[in-house]
Amino acid sequence: MANTIDISGYTLNPSEQTELSQFIVKQFMIQPTVSQIHMVWTGVKMKEQIALVGRMGKSGILDTSCIRPESGATVPTSEKFWEPANIGDTFINCAVTMNGLFKAYFGKINRYAEKFNIEGSDLDKLIIAMVEDSMSKAILRFAWFGDKAVPTAGAAAAGLKVAGNAKFYNAIDGLWKQIFAGVTATTIKKVAISENAQVTLPLQLALAADKARTTFDAMYAAATPELRANPDAFILVSGNLFQNYYQSLISKGQVYDINILQNGLQTLSYLGKLVINMETVWDTDLFADFVDNTTNNAGYLPNRAVFSHMNNLPIATLNEADLSLIESFWDPKERKNYTAYGYTVDAKVIREDEIVVAY
Repeated sequence: MANTIDISGYTLNPSEQTELSQFIVKQFMIQPTVSQIHMVWTGVKMKEQIALVGRMGKSGILDTSCIRPESGATVPTSEKFWEPANIGDTFINCAVTMNGLFKAYFGKINRYAEKFNIEGSDLDKLIIAMVEDSMSKAILRFAWFGDKAVPTAGAAAAGLKVAGNAKFYNAIDGLWKQIFAGVTATTIKKVAISENAQVTLPLQLALAADKARTTFDAMYAAATPELRANPDAFILVSGNLFQNYYQSLISKGQVYDINILQNGLQTLSYLGKLVINMETVWDTDLFADFVDNTTNNAGYLPNRAVFSHMNNLPIATLNEADLSLIESFWDPKERKNYTAYGYTVDAKVIREDEIVVAY
């Protein structure tokens, strides 16, 4: 069992930092709350039906006799099913196994029990904060990149750099897995971003001037009138596309303003639609864990965009409070401190005609 705070990176001597409050912690990556970009469905259980009702076909025909006219218009229905998976993690700490020279904790203990029980201490609070940050990332990682059959990259196949990281992705089939399947089945419209086919990451990220703008134009043209007219529709984009669009606005002298949503998501505007920078949700995992293949190790479709709306990209869970609940307790018998979380999660593209993608 390893302790959650690995202090092997410190030189333990008489002058190391002794105040946990003064520790310089690596900046937490700004993460949006789930409800900023996804509708959250609660109370969802395994194989719960998603009943879909389409629009009625054309109605209204010439009425010329005593018999009431019937056009034969019907309302189409279809279904999908939620398959939420149990997600959780546990972090076990036994303070006595830490190096006793770690003065930030051991320099402040006053009782023998504190050699084992860190409950309520600054060290305990630091661990909880770290777990909360990791927990929030896991929700969106599974929602977007979940793949029950996530592949490992090969000489001519995209996938994970490290096969052992499959456990961080294989709980559910997330939104990108569903999007790729929909594009293959031609039920989801796709705009190609040619730079993604380059053989190195720098070349992939070297987007042509105005590439984001022309990509958005093509996505907008491919969208249904209903999607274009939806006041809540947005364009989610990878960080590189966001910067390219920003540069386009500057070069053309257009009026623009980068707005910041709650929890730090940057936004611009395109034809009245929010363009939302998803680099802290998409790019972090894509660049860290995936490659296009093991021959050139280029990025796996690093430039991406999704034109849709939050009601069409919902996340389901049994109880929304579970998504932010941390358990922390001390077991006196085992003399160990436990920090844990757990929740159920699934994500769905509800209607394929209400999403257009680019990659």
